Amino acid sequence: MTLMQSFRRKTLALALLSAVAVGGLGCATTQPEDFRRIGMVIGVKEDRLAEYKAVHADTHPGVRDLLEKANMKNFTIFMHQLDDGKYYLFGYWEYHGDDFDKDMAIIDAEPRNIEWLEMTAPMQAPLKGEKAWVNMEQVYHND
Repeated sequence: MTLMQSFRRKTLALALLSAVAVGGLGCATTQPEDFRRIGMVIGVKEDRLAEYKAVHADTHPGVRDLLEKANMKNFTIFMHQLDDGKYYLFGYWEYHGDDFDKDMAIIDAEPRNIEWLEMTAPMQAPLKGEKAWVNMEQVYHND
């Protein structure tokens, strides 16, 4: 299983759990039917911090256009050093499409995205027992 496939499966499971926990599936909403908020976490290697920041700088093209094509909006990554002395990345993004599985399959197969993940993976330090980003549980949102 690729990193992106693992990420997509965990994202889908978290989105479904969040939907049930925050009001149930099928409840009235002003968002598109397949709208999702995704939060995720992973460690980042201290000796790779500058490099990680550089490839995510506004001047680096990265895969921004691919995220847009996959209906992934408001993609944001935060970095923080926790009390254990390690650095962690906290990511957030929103899915604003009509077919999550289809869009994720398209981005999974995109060669530039695969290259991007292969480039950034060695800079990251997955949490114990994980291979990539781990999805976080949404416990609150304020519009």
